[in-house]
Amino acid sequence: MLPLPTSSRFVALRHHDWPLVVVLLLSYLVYLPASGYPALVFDASNYWHLTERFFRSGHFHLLAYDDGLRGYLLALLNLPAKALVHFTGVAPLLATRLMGAATAALLFGWAGPALWRRLFPAVPLALSARGAFAALGFLFWRDYFNFPLSDFPAVLALLVGLRLVPGAGAARLVVAGSLLAAAVNIRPVYLLAAPAVLVLAVVETSGAGRRGLAVAALLAGFALVSTPQLLINGRHHGQWSPLVLSRDNRFPAANLYLSQLGWGVLLQKYETTLDPAVPGPKLLYTDPAGQALLRQDSLRHFPGYAAYLREVGRRPLEFAALYGRHLFNGLDVQYASLYVRRVADRQRALALLHYSVWFGALVGLAHSLRSLRRRHLLLLASLLPPALVTVPMAMECRFLLPLHLLLYAVFCFGLLPHARAAARWSGRKKVVLIGAYVLFVGACTTLSAQTSAQRSFDLRVLRDLGGAEE
Repeated sequence: MLPLPTSSRFVALRHHDWPLVVVLLLSYLVYLPASGYPALVFDASNYWHLTERFFRSGHFHLLAYDDGLRGYLLALLNLPAKALVHFTGVAPLLATRLMGAATAALLFGWAGPALWRRLFPAVPLALSARGAFAALGFLFWRDYFNFPLSDFPAVLALLVGLRLVPGAGAARLVVAGSLLAAAVNIRPVYLLAAPAVLVLAVVETSGAGRRGLAVAALLAGFALVSTPQLLINGRHHGQWSPLVLSRDNRFPAANLYLSQLGWGVLLQKYETTLDPAVPGPKLLYTDPAGQALLRQDSLRHFPGYAAYLREVGRRPLEFAALYGRHLFNGLDVQYASLYVRRVADRQRALALLHYSVWFGALVGLAHSLRSLRRRHLLLLASLLPPALVTVPMAMECRFLLPLHLLLYAVFCFGLLPHARAAARWSGRKKVVLIGAYVLFVGACTTLSAQTSAQRSFDLRVLRDLGGAEE
């Protein structure tokens, strides 16, 4: 189903990508001001104000940045928007919408299709396929781009970096390494993509000497972006690490990932709402089976990773089912925003479209397993671990963004161009496929309804786990 490359020569960035990028940019610029958000809130507001940490006594200094939880780069990238607000007096939300529109246009209009074309250069991507990919991005994620969040800039940097790696010379590998470091600094979980990116650079380069140069170039690019973080960590936190410490300055002894593992047992999914008709901003989807697991062993929290692993080892099937629900709910986008404006406005019709896209992507993958090559497997090894490692956490749909984009790409670029061939399938095969589709969508709808039935605003479920609410 997926076209195989017939040549090692990769197609360069094509000029006909840009009309779609421009159309998307204008579409988001028209839509976002009408999306109904009055101001930056919660994490979005925190990200916006991080830029102020570069300034001491009214002067900019890169190493003045001292936040231990989030890396310096996203705050630095927000600096032009911050300057626009400072010098013109426009609302911060206007500036962040400009950045968000540009990010969305580049991600859905160029980076995603360009990476696919780099992997499968023999078959051109039709405008209809690229437009479908962009439309899915708009339908399911559009309101996210109001806010200066980390998720989309990080995955954009990773996709562009991956596009540069196969067959690249030293200069492009330096850029690829810098983009990988940017993704890691913005979203530290993307460090899990680094081993596969490094292997991809090695296997796509011929000759031992050139392979050594490729690795050196990639590492040099990574160091270029990571060195400021190293100096920041050493200066302010006494730790000479090039990676983000992911340490909340308010709770320096807290282990955030361990806390997330505990919350992930109690919650199938977590969302934030601005709906004035509900009791509070935390929209919790509890997991009765997970709560029962903790009650059986009289656990209120996991004191360490060993205790967590012992619990998983004692009940592997129960935890597999629990995390299967997490995976489904992380893919089941019910709202097109991180901050739900009205809880009652679930996208039920679009959910059916989403399930159809998943099914189509699975069909495409099933028909393509034999055609996958080392390059494609390394791409999967770059995109999937940063998403899947978040499955045990209190799940939010944005955590699985690389997996979402992969499913959209397989559906739009790998399956839709071959839809006419399906018309020539035998009647029996069509019946089986239709039956499987009905069962799949029915199962997804049932699982989604079961999750929605567990929606709660009662924060005591979090306080019961080690007294945490945040």
